[in-house]
Amino acid sequence: MESIPEILPDEIYRTILHAEKFYILDAALELGFFEKLKRPTSSRELATFIGTDPKLTEKMCDSLVAMGLLRKEGNLYVNSSLTDTYLVEGSPYCQKNLLKVERSMIKDRWTQFLEALRGGTVKVERKYSVREFTLAMAESALRGELQRTVKILSQLEEMKRARKFLDLGGGHGLYAIALAKAFPSLHTYVLELPNVIESTTKEIVDRYGMSDRVHLIPADFTKDDIGSGYDVVFASHSLYGKSDQLLSILKKIHASLNSGGILVSNHWYLDESREGPLRALLWELHLASFYHKGFDLFTLKEFISHLNKTSFLVEDVVEMSQSDSPSKLVIARRV
Repeated sequence: MESIPEILPDEIYRTILHAEKFYILDAALELGFFEKLKRPTSSRELATFIGTDPKLTEKMCDSLVAMGLLRKEGNLYVNSSLTDTYLVEGSPYCQKNLLKVERSMIKDRWTQFLEALRGGTVKVERKYSVREFTLAMAESALRGELQRTVKILSQLEEMKRARKFLDLGGGHGLYAIALAKAFPSLHTYVLELPNVIESTTKEIVDRYGMSDRVHLIPADFTKDDIGSGYDVVFASHSLYGKSDQLLSILKKIHASLNSGGILVSNHWYLDESREGPLRALLWELHLASFYHKGFDLFTLKEFISHLNKTSFLVEDVVEMSQSDSPSKLVIARRV
């Protein structure tokens, strides 16, 4: 009893704390806390407005202050700048749809993880639409990954000379829109499943007024022809899957490129030891548990090997990682 362990259990209890913080945030989003706290408001007034217990509401507000999501001004509560940026509708960086998807993954899937681990049957129910998922991916990209990626692409000589650009599995189409805006002589193409284009992509392209130079191709790139004559093909988080399928897609991309054209890939990879990064490991475990048994993320070395097998030469690898997105850009030339 007199000695203190050399290793403290801090990380274990931080993990439990993260779970508790998630459920507080989840409840706040479900009840519309942050939309009501755009202006300083008392916890009692908030409780009356949303129909919750006044004392618990006050304690919850204090917890949200400690989490950095609210500020306290005397006896009143108001959104922090973090909340106003990411959790309030109307902000260009609002994460409403992304958080809906993430919350569903935790509450509806990870709660069944033990059953999946035991080899039992799990019920995977999507509580969000195709449109909401596509908008979620757009919100994720707008946190910085899109801006950094477009900046790097814009500096490539191949991009400056390009006249035809394909975003393969481009979903929301924001990469194609941003590059078309950056290069007035460039025509960009977004190839995506028909239901995604119909529900979301076309609306986003029209919203930005770019339908004359951002063209939509409704197709499944794993099965259908992807076109030809491209100077640059871009693929962001769309080339995950088994090796044989990836090789088939890379061959299509190679055939679609003009001589000397480039493929720019933006994806997550596991370390060569397959022991990190944690964010990528958790995502791999999630997919393998609830969607694709046997799913494996590639290491960077494995992905480059597949590129070499399909007559691509890797010219650069750019580290793009941020706290929750361990991405790398791989730039490869058709040879």
